[in-house]
Amino acid sequence: MSRVKQLRALMSENQCDAYLITDSDGHYTFYSLSQENRRLNWITECQAQCGLAIVTLNDGAFFQALPNYRLLAKLEVDGDVWTLTDDLFQWINSKKLSLKRIAYDPYLTPLFVTKQLSAFTSSLYPIHSSTNWIDIISKKATSRERPTLTPIWSLNELCFAGETSTKKLEKLRQIYLNNEQKKYTLVVTAMDEIAWLLNLRGNDMQCNPLFYSFAIVSCDRLWLFTDNPHEDLHYEIHPYGSFFAFLSTLKDTDVWLDERSSAAVLHYLSSAIVHVSRSPIQQMKEIKNSVELEGFRQCHFRDCAAVCQTFEWLEKNMKNDVLNVTEVDVAIYLENRQREQANFVSIAFDTISASATNTALIEYSPFAAKMKKIIDRDLYYLDAGANYLDGTTDMTRTIQFGKATEEQIKCYTLLLRAILLIETTKFPSDDNLNGFHIYSLLKSYLSTINDRNEHLSFGHGVSHGGGVIEGGVSISDSHSFSTLIPIRAGMVLTLEPGIYFEGKWGIRLENVYEVIEDDQRFIHFIPLTLLPYSRSLIDFNLLTIEEIVWLNSYHQRCLHCVDGGSWMKQQINLFH
Repeated sequence: MSRVKQLRALMSENQCDAYLITDSDGHYTFYSLSQENRRLNWITECQAQCGLAIVTLNDGAFFQALPNYRLLAKLEVDGDVWTLTDDLFQWINSKKLSLKRIAYDPYLTPLFVTKQLSAFTSSLYPIHSSTNWIDIISKKATSRERPTLTPIWSLNELCFAGETSTKKLEKLRQIYLNNEQKKYTLVVTAMDEIAWLLNLRGNDMQCNPLFYSFAIVSCDRLWLFTDNPHEDLHYEIHPYGSFFAFLSTLKDTDVWLDERSSAAVLHYLSSAIVHVSRSPIQQMKEIKNSVELEGFRQCHFRDCAAVCQTFEWLEKNMKNDVLNVTEVDVAIYLENRQREQANFVSIAFDTISASATNTALIEYSPFAAKMKKIIDRDLYYLDAGANYLDGTTDMTRTIQFGKATEEQIKCYTLLLRAILLIETTKFPSDDNLNGFHIYSLLKSYLSTINDRNEHLSFGHGVSHGGGVIEGGVSISDSHSFSTLIPIRAGMVLTLEPGIYFEGKWGIRLENVYEVIEDDQRFIHFIPLTLLPYSRSLIDFNLLTIEEIVWLNSYHQRCLHCVDGGSWMKQQINLFH
């Protein structure tokens, strides 16, 4: 029996005519979920992450993947079973489906998802059972009382955090929780927020230095729910599995809850006065302090050196006609070079090492598909990053060892010009500048290639050593709350425009940026990623004199700051 048929049998037993599946672990971990939490992958038999699905009893199964995974979903999902859609709830509404009882797991479904779904139906049915339905049919024994897997360790507050946990708690309480109108108790379910607030780290998550935990912060107390507490913690420690029962004790309390928290949290707070709003910890941590910003600069110097070593190794293999270098070989070589750098903790995500037609897949993983050997006539791009004690990196460079086509050169040059536009523009420092405005500017700028599939929705905040994607500001056309968050000095963001031709090739460039404000109150985007661009893919006839001067200045900064060896010098010498 197919997986969807097994789920439908369970739905029928429970008199439900639809079941919602999310890609969540109850902490809204945005990516790099552990295997036991990849339920959406299991039911769809697709590697696409960060999406939603609804299986109905009689009206089909519907899958919404995020934009960067849509092509992958199209290639991997069984079209006889699943209907792909860009907006799951709008699709269901437009089809006028008569869904009288939509079941979902409240422990794994964020509040903003149930809010969206409730706009189309009043028939939501939370399944408050000890085991998720997907776990039942997949024969996975996943307990909700998940233990912490690894030791928790403290981040050096002086060298890396820049602020003590005591000071962070004091600011949180003074600015957000203890105001004149109300005294709030903050319920925290996002593990990266807990790690940042308490200057603690762990290794429970793949590619994320986090530990399974919940926290509750009042104006004078802090409760931490974890199964493997650090021996020096001076908070009130409770078992991880006791969190939901504890919520029931917050009777008549003004509770601040983020909309990314699970629906189960709101259920157990039924006796509290709940205010759903963006987490104040997220607002605090997206503005980096001076120590964090210096850490970002230093870790990028080291990480870019590792990338240069990798490209030098790859180029030598190409010149020596070594024909057995695969995409995986490059990813492994880079990780080994990153591990040699000071303060390395882990890679930040599964390295995207793609060549030939695989470059057309935005979120391709050579470890999850049939990998290709790298040959000099094909485009190749490397999208990689790492978590260091002093910061997190994320970069993409596209190269071509052979002769690029005229179309490839034009596309690369236009993407480079889009990046130079952001780097050379002075933006007014006010609350009107946000991720959607940046996206719109780039979209308009690239209108000369509007017959192509350009993709610009991957700008995101970068966490300080706590995961590559920070849940605050993003650069996108989604009109979501994150794209409307004002961009402020002290933020660290990525910009990664790309162009993709399905089944043929793709090009992507990506830098991490520090946002600064000058004396005239203008916002600037200063690149932290210091890696040369590919001379053979640039048509200088398409660049202005000002852009060429700016590019040369950038490359001089690369030479000055990064120990890029002979490869970097050779690449930059090609520009003169």
